[in-house]
Amino acid sequence: MNNIHKTALIGTGYWGSIIFNTLTKITNKKIFVFDKNLENSNLLKKKFKNKTHIAKSFEEILTNKNIKNIILATHPSVNFNLGKKVLDNNKNLFVEKPIVSNIKKLRKLIKCADLNKKVLMGGYIYLFNSYIKKIKSIIESNELGKIKYIEIQRKNLGPIRNEISSHLDLGSHDISIIKYLFNTKLQIKNIIKRNILKKNISDISSINLKVGKINCEITSSWLNPTKERKIMIIGSKKMLLFDEMNGSNKLRIFNKFAYYPKLSKFKKNYISNKARIYLGKTKNIKIKETDSLKNELNYFENVSKKNQKPITDGKFCLDILKLVT
Repeated sequence: MNNIHKTALIGTGYWGSIIFNTLTKITNKKIFVFDKNLENSNLLKKKFKNKTHIAKSFEEILTNKNIKNIILATHPSVNFNLGKKVLDNNKNLFVEKPIVSNIKKLRKLIKCADLNKKVLMGGYIYLFNSYIKKIKSIIESNELGKIKYIEIQRKNLGPIRNEISSHLDLGSHDISIIKYLFNTKLQIKNIIKRNILKKNISDISSINLKVGKINCEITSSWLNPTKERKIMIIGSKKMLLFDEMNGSNKLRIFNKFAYYPKLSKFKKNYISNKARIYLGKTKNIKIKETDSLKNELNYFENVSKKNQKPITDGKFCLDILKLVT
């Protein structure tokens, strides 16, 4: 075969097929795929005839010296065994979050990547989102003033997981965003879990997170009638709202804030406990939106070529896992 295969995808289910579709946009080489459910792989082969090579086994991929990068779009329960084999066979590894749900196993994968001098990268896609990058620049510009409070909502009807709870599946996305936006210590104060469908898996959760001295509330649910993806940041000067599902105005800055006047400013014989409200104009932030997954996979390719530590390396993933387990 004339093509040199550099990337292989393990797992061709719902998200795996999305990853494959994106890979076809960033490489002209054939992509090896393997899934125990051969039907999934055959569907990709049917749609992308000249882009797909279905491996007969996982071992076929591991022993192919032309394959340099392997992507796991598989369940956390199997990621450790698969991931360790990938790293031990001197290949770079990208794993959809959460890499694993066990701290000890993740530490072993990190050690394995370091020993073999290979890239281990977790798939936290929002760090490659153009709006999240813009929000970071707004915070750093101090346009919002001193940050007082953060609220994040990530809700949807499904997909319902059978192995991990909503705070680990959905909440870890938002913790990764906070970790990226604020270069400060994160601390979980408490997690409220609601087990609706199963006794041992929470479908709805609320995380009370301390971001330095800032309170942050993260709500996650896969039992919600509507899809909601919102980040609200309250500053001493202005408020920011990122509403991912708002097609026309996803990112807005509200020139609004409230404060209580100092006692020395009260007029003679007049005391009021009402906060003073300032209402200014609302600004819609327009930016060029890019494909977050494409950005992420391109980034993985680049750091793998240079053998660099990715921003979502094993330690980054471990810090998040420690918070939510």
